[in-house]
Formats: sequence, C-alpha cells, structure tokens
Amino acid sequence: MTNKQIFPASWNLNQVLYGLLALYMFALPLYLKAAQAVFAAMLVLNLINVIRTRQFWPDVHISKKISRPLWALFILSGLSVLWSPEPALCGFNWIYVVGQEVGMFYFMLRYGSTGRRSLFLVKVFMVSAGLVALIGIWQYFYGATVQDIEWIDHVAFPTMTRRAFSTLENPNILASFLVLTVAYSEGLFAPITGGKRRLSLVIIFASSVICLMLTFSRGNWIALFFVLFVFAGAFYHKAFLPFIGGGLGVLYLGWDQIASRMMSIFSIEDTSAELRLMYLESAASMIEEHPFGVGWYGYQFEFPDYNWGYVDPDVIMYHSHNILTNVAAELGIPGLVIFLYVMWQLIRTARHIRHRRVDPWIRGMACGYMASLVGIFVAGMTDYTLFNLQLGVLFWIFNAMIIALESLTKDNELLEER
Repeated sequence: MTNKQIFPASWNLNQVLYGLLALYMFALPLYLKAAQAVFAAMLVLNLINVIRTRQFWPDVHISKKISRPLWALFILSGLSVLWSPEPALCGFNWIYVVGQEVGMFYFMLRYGSTGRRSLFLVKVFMVSAGLVALIGIWQYFYGATVQDIEWIDHVAFPTMTRRAFSTLENPNILASFLVLTVAYSEGLFAPITGGKRRLSLVIIFASSVICLMLTFSRGNWIALFFVLFVFAGAFYHKAFLPFIGGGLGVLYLGWDQIASRMMSIFSIEDTSAELRLMYLESAASMIEEHPFGVGWYGYQFEFPDYNWGYVDPDVIMYHSHNILTNVAAELGIPGLVIFLYVMWQLIRTARHIRHRRVDPWIRGMACGYMASLVGIFVAGMTDYTLFNLQLGVLFWIFNAMIIALESLTKDNELLEER
C-alpha cells in the first residue's frame, strides 16, 4: 500500500502542525501540562509528515558559525551525563528537558519560519504574555493563596506579605518571563505604526511592568532597568523621558517597599542575598575541581559536597542561581565558552536583521531579542531561571525565530546607519 493510500491527500499536516505550534506558544506560559500535550501531538504528526514528505530537515539556511557550535553544545550536553554522579537520572532529565527544547527549536524552524507565520506566532505569544501579567496582578490583590514562606524572608522584610507568581512556578520565574515580555513589547513598539497595534503593545507593556513590580524580584527589577535603558539608548531615543518619568512615578508610589527591597541587596542580613553569595563560592569551587563539568543536571548531586553547612542538607539545590556558573559547573569551561559563542553569534545576527530593509515588525523582533538577552543575562547573575522548563523552551524558540528571520531576510539590502 502506498503512502498516499495510507495518508489521505486532504491531510495538510504542515498547516495542522503550524496551528499546533501556535497553540503551544499560547499555552506554554499559561499551563505547562497543556503545552506538553500539544508537544506530544506534534511529535506524532511530525513523524507522519516526515514519512509522507520524506523530508526531515527544515528548509532554513543556518550559518555554520551558528549551526556548528549549536551541534557541539547539544552533543556535549548529552555526553556529559556519562560522567555525571547519576547518569541514569541525568540522562532521563536530558531527554525530557533538552528533548522539548530541541523539539520546539526544530518545530519553529520547520513550521513557523515564514514571515507571515512568525508574525502570527509573535502575536499569539504577546496575547498569552499579557494574560499572564493580568492574572498576576489580579492574584496579588484578590487571590487568597499567594503567600508562601519559601518566597519571603519575613525576618528581613516584615512588611512583605505576598508576591505575585501568576501561572508560573514562583515569583522569580514570573519576573524573568515578564522581563522577556517587556523586551519584546518595547522592541515591537518602536518600528511599527498603527494606533491599535501600538495601543495593544502599550497595554501589554504596562501590565507586565506592574506585575513585575509585584513579584518583588530584585534581580529582575535590575534587569528591567537595563532592558529599558538599552531600549531607550540604542533603539528608541524618544523613550528616555517616559522612562525617567515612569521610574520616578513608580518610586513615588512604592518607595518604602521598593527602597528596602533594593537596599537589601547590599545587606548580608538578608538570607536570600547571603545565600546567593554562598552559592557563588560553592559553584566556583565546583568548577575549579571539575573543569569539564559535573554533567547535565548533575549540580544537585554534587552540591552536598560543597554545601559547607549553610543550606539545610534536606533541601535539594538544583542549580547555582547564576547562569554563567551553572553552565560552567554542569558542562564545564568548554560548555560555557560554546554557549557564550552561540549567544554572541545570535546577537550579531539580530543586529544585522535590525538594519535591513525588511518589515518593521521584523526589525522590532531583532531589537526585542537583543533587549531580552540583556535581561536574561543581567537577571541571570542572581538567579538561573532558564532552569525552568517554560522559560528554557521559550528561550530556544526565540533563538530559532531569529535564525529563521535571518534566513528569510538575508538577501535584503542594509539600511544606512543613522
């Protein structure tokens, strides 16, 4: 029996998988389990599509400067489980986490890489992100169960009674997600025209900033400042006055809690700040003794040997609360170098896209992508929120989108620098 007889010609699996990709983008920030169910369906349908079309690789050109280090990072992360303390558990986590990240990276390149499709996926994500922010604001003011002692140091902050976390796992993860949302909403706002589109971006931006403030995540507050500063300084000079005025307004309305929260960064009496300094010391020792890493997901198993009594032995420490030390601790110095090289090449790619004669939204995505990386790495100095599956998958989806937009626009002339 031929493939045509097994699979009816009326099945347009490319369109079906594109629709599922859009559904996944909408569901991922709102409800992880629903997104994973969509992902499972995409795996099955993609296999059928590959059998039907006899085509596996996406029709997207990826520069060797990006593809080769990406393959190296992928292979190294997989091989690293062999020298991890628990190869079976670490291998399972690699399949579960990296499998979803690589899977969505692939699906984005294959089914969402055309200009019109990418634009629609961006719109879907922005709507979902706006809902996450609104849920977080409602939750903070009206939710009955937003208090968790693990998220609040009641000794250092006796007046803090709640923190927003919305549909994500905890306030810091929500805050990192909102920094990402702010970066893309402002990046898209600058080049596009049209009152309705800009108004919708302003609403999403404002909701995200308000919700971000309600997370009381200090590291992400700082990341927000840098994202806004980079946007106003490098991409949209008209934003400087609103940036300053908005900042002063926020300080005026919430000076007491904001000031005490920010100044606590410099106080060793804050349990959270003290622990992060100790995490840094612990990770540095781990990297020194394991220059080739302790393997993917191996940090938690090695940490007890570097605890030195400042964390309850019953507490599982999954990561080092720092993006650079965590990558170096698990994948070694070579892994960190490859990861940073990939990020550098993607930043250069986004910069090239920004100066091409392309649709305004594509230039906006390039600006938003660069701003989002600023936020990720600034916030990553005090926390490693990419450990969270939702943020990790989104990170690689947008990496894939920038690669797709590069392939889509590579023949366009460069705009003159202004």
